[in-house]
Amino acid sequence: MSRKKTAILILVVIALPLAFFAGVFTILQSPAAVNALAAFLQPVTGIALHVEDISLNRHLEARVKGLRVHTIKDRGFDLSLAQGEVHARPGLKVEVEKIVLTGPKFSFYIKKKKEDTDPFEVLRKLPAVRLLDVKNGQLELKSDSFVSVLPGMDMTIRDFKPEGGGTLKSRSRFDIRSTGMTGRGMLETTLDFSRFSPRPSGSGILRLSLERGSSETTELENLMLTTKLMLKGNVLSLDGAMAAVRSFSQGNKGSGRISIHDIKASFSGSYDQKTSCFDLTSFEGSGGGIGTLKVRASGTVKPLSWDVSLRAFSVDLAQVFRMASPHLPETFRSWTFKGKGGLEMDSKGQHINDRTVWKATAFVDLSEGGFASPDNSKAGERITGRIELKLSSPEQGRKGSFRISVKGHDGELLWGQYYSDFKGRKVEVVSQGIFEQNPFSLSSSGTFDLFQTGHYVFSTDLSEKSSVVSLDAKRVSCPQLFVVLFQNFISQNYPNLQDLTLNGEFDLKLILSISPKRKMIEGRLALRSGSVRSASNRLLLSGLNIFLPYDLVLTGEPLPETERIARPGSVSFEGFEKADLKIGNLETPIILSGNRLILPNPIDFSLFGGEVRLAPIRIEELLFPQMRAETGLTVKHLNLEKLIGQASPFPLTGRIDGDLSPVVFEEGKWSAGGSLIARIFGGQVIFKNFSAGMPFSSSRFFGADVTFDAIDLEEVTANIKLGQMTGLIQGSLKDFQMEYGQPARFDLVITSDLSRKVPQSISVDAIKNLSIISTGSEAISDILNSGLNRFFHEYPYSEIGLRCTLADDLFSLRGLIHEGGKEYLIRRAPLRGIDIVNQNPDNSISFKDMAERMGRLFSPRQKSKDVPSG
Repeated sequence: MSRKKTAILILVVIALPLAFFAGVFTILQSPAAVNALAAFLQPVTGIALHVEDISLNRHLEARVKGLRVHTIKDRGFDLSLAQGEVHARPGLKVEVEKIVLTGPKFSFYIKKKKEDTDPFEVLRKLPAVRLLDVKNGQLELKSDSFVSVLPGMDMTIRDFKPEGGGTLKSRSRFDIRSTGMTGRGMLETTLDFSRFSPRPSGSGILRLSLERGSSETTELENLMLTTKLMLKGNVLSLDGAMAAVRSFSQGNKGSGRISIHDIKASFSGSYDQKTSCFDLTSFEGSGGGIGTLKVRASGTVKPLSWDVSLRAFSVDLAQVFRMASPHLPETFRSWTFKGKGGLEMDSKGQHINDRTVWKATAFVDLSEGGFASPDNSKAGERITGRIELKLSSPEQGRKGSFRISVKGHDGELLWGQYYSDFKGRKVEVVSQGIFEQNPFSLSSSGTFDLFQTGHYVFSTDLSEKSSVVSLDAKRVSCPQLFVVLFQNFISQNYPNLQDLTLNGEFDLKLILSISPKRKMIEGRLALRSGSVRSASNRLLLSGLNIFLPYDLVLTGEPLPETERIARPGSVSFEGFEKADLKIGNLETPIILSGNRLILPNPIDFSLFGGEVRLAPIRIEELLFPQMRAETGLTVKHLNLEKLIGQASPFPLTGRIDGDLSPVVFEEGKWSAGGSLIARIFGGQVIFKNFSAGMPFSSSRFFGADVTFDAIDLEEVTANIKLGQMTGLIQGSLKDFQMEYGQPARFDLVITSDLSRKVPQSISVDAIKNLSIISTGSEAISDILNSGLNRFFHEYPYSEIGLRCTLADDLFSLRGLIHEGGKEYLIRRAPLRGIDIVNQNPDNSISFKDMAERMGRLFSPRQKSKDVPSG
C-alpha cells in the first residue's frame, strides 16, 4: 500500500471517532438537539425524554435543568429532575466525582407479574461515583390499589463502585395510601454495601417512625422501630429490633373497639426473598399491663408453611377482659374479671394439595380467677384450673381430630341466691373427637367427673343441619350431689331446712336434639331407695323409687303423634310424713311423653282422720306458656282441728267434706269447680270458686267465695276477746282475694239467721268492742256505765246486719238496718237493749289499721268467771 493511502487511512481512523465525539458533544450542548434525538429514538426505546437546558464542558462537568424521562406505553416509571450537576474525571475509565440532584421525582409503577431479571444489573454499567447527593427528592411507588409516597427525601451515596461498594444514608418522610390503608411518618437508613448485583449485600441501621397508620379495622399511633439491618443476597435480616407503640386499636369504631397502650417489643428474624422462607428467631413483647408474650416462628410464605411456638406469662385477666369487653355480649360488658393466666401454644402446618393442613397443642392455666356482675349478685372467687388441647386439621381422606382436657378445683360461686364453696372439690372433663370444616361437622365423646358424685359419659354429634348431645350418668349419689351443689344454698336461704338430708342414687339418660323444626330432650330417669328427711320440720319421705322414660319438646314444633312413643313409668314410696300428715305405701304409673304428664290412676290416701282421693292428673303442653293441667280432689270427713292444727289461735272442731272437680291450671292460674263444706259452730260454711297462682312467689294470690248459715255465735265468741254473744248468723264472703300474703279485697255480709228460734243477746264487752271496730271510739262506754245500765252485763238484740268491704287498701263498715234515718249494725230488742249505730257511714280506714283492731279483739281470751246477766 502506498504511503498516500496509508496516511489517508490513518486520518480516517482518527477523524471518525473525533467527528463522532464532536457530534455528541455538540448535541449535548443543545436541549433542542437532545429532545429531537430522544423523539427520534422514542419508537424504538419506548421512553420519552425532554430537557429544558443541558450543558457539558471539556472538563466533563454537566448541568441539567427541567429533565423528565418516562415510559409511554406501559405504566412503568416517571423520572423528573429540577436541576442536576455531574462532575467527572476524564480518562480511559470515567469516574464521577460528584452528582447533585435537586428536587428529583421518581415514580415507578409496580406490576403484579414478578420478573426474574435483576433490577440492580444496570448499576454494573454505571461509572464509579464518589458522591451522589439527592436533595428534597420524592419517590412514588404505585400499583392498581397502592400508592406510597416518600416526599422530602434527602439521600447521600458515597464511594459507589459498580462492581460493589458504597455507603447510603437517607432520610425521608413517607405517606402511604392504598385501598383501606394509610400511613405517614419518617424513615432513616444507613447502609454499607459490599455488593449491588446480582443481589445487594450490606448492613446498617434502619429507623422507622410512624406517626399514624390505619387500615379498615386497625389503627396504630406513634410507632418507633430501630433495628440492625443486613442484606445478604436474597436474605433480609433484622437483628436486635426494638419497637414501641403508644396505641394499638382494633375493631370497628364505637363500642366494639379494642385498644392496647404502651406496647413494647424486641425481636430478631430474617426473610429469604428467593425461597420465601422466614425465621422469627426471637420475639418478646408486652403492653397494656396484660403480661409478657414470647414467640418463635419459622416457615415459608409460598407455599405456605409454619412452625410457631407461643408463650404468654402472668397474663392479667382483668386487663384482657377490659380490652375485650366491646366484643362481649352486651349483658357482660360491665362485668369485672380478675386472675392470672398462662398460655403455651405450638403449631405446625403447610399448604399442600390445595388445602391447608395443620396441628396444634395448647395449654391454658388459670389461678385465683374471679368475676363479678355490676350489682355483685353474681360472682366467682379463687377459681383455679387448666385446659389442655390438641388439634389436627382435616386432610385428604381424613377428618380433623381433637382432644381436650379441662380441670378445675376450689373456688366460690354466687349466682343470685345460690352460693357454694367448692374448696377441696375437683371437676374434670376429658373429650376427644373428629371434625370437618367445610361443611362443618363435629363428633365427640368423653367423660367428666363432677365432684366425685358419680360416673358421667357424654357424646356430641354436631352439624349445620342438626345436632345431638347425649349424657349418660350412672350411680349418681344423691347425698354427695346435694352436699356439693345445694346444701350451702338451702342452709343460707331456707334456715328451717338446715337439717335436710337426701339419700339414694340415680341413673340419668338424656339426649338433646336440635334441628330447624324443634329442640327436644328425651331419655329416662331411674331413682333407687330415695329418701328425704328433716327432723325439725317433721318431714320424712322414705323408700322413693322412680322409673321415668320421657321426651319433651323445649322449643319449636310439637312432636307428631306418629313419632310419639308413650312409654309408661312408675313412682312409688313406702311412706310420707309431714307433721300429723301421714301417707302409707303408694305406687302409681306415670307417663311423661310429648309434653304430656299423665298419672292415669286415682290416688287414695288417709289424711287428718278422713279420706282423700286425687283424681287422675293430666298436664298438656308442659314447658310451654300455654301449659294446662287438670285433676280433681274429693275429701271425706277431714278432721278440721287436725287440719288447722296450730295455725288457728283457738280450737276449731268440725269436719270437711266436698268435691273439687275439676281442678285446672291454665294461663298461670289455678281454679277449682265444686265446693268444700265445713260443718263448724253448729252450722256450715261452703267454699267455692277457688283460684290461686304463683304459690312459691312473693306475688302469690288466692281467691274464693264463701257462704255460711246457722252459725252459732255462742260457739264463735266463746274463745275470743270480742265478747260473748248468742244467736245464729248467716251471710257470705264474696270476691275474696289475697295478694302478696294479705287480703286485697272482699265483700262480707253478716245478718241474723232466723231459721231457728234461739236466744239473741250481746255482752257489754262485745258492744264496746264492736263500737271500737266501727268508730274507733269508746264513747259508748259512757252510756253503758250510766244509770241502771251499769248493772247489766248483757242485752238482748233483735237483729244483726252489717257489711264489710275492702278495696284499694280501704276498709269500710256499713250497717244494713235502716230506720228513722239511722244506720244500725245491731238493733235492740223491742223492750230493752242497746243499739249499735254507725255514726259515720262514709268513714273508711286503711286495712292495716283495721287489721290491728281486729287482731286485738279476735285473739284468744282468758276464761272468766260467770257474771250476772241483765
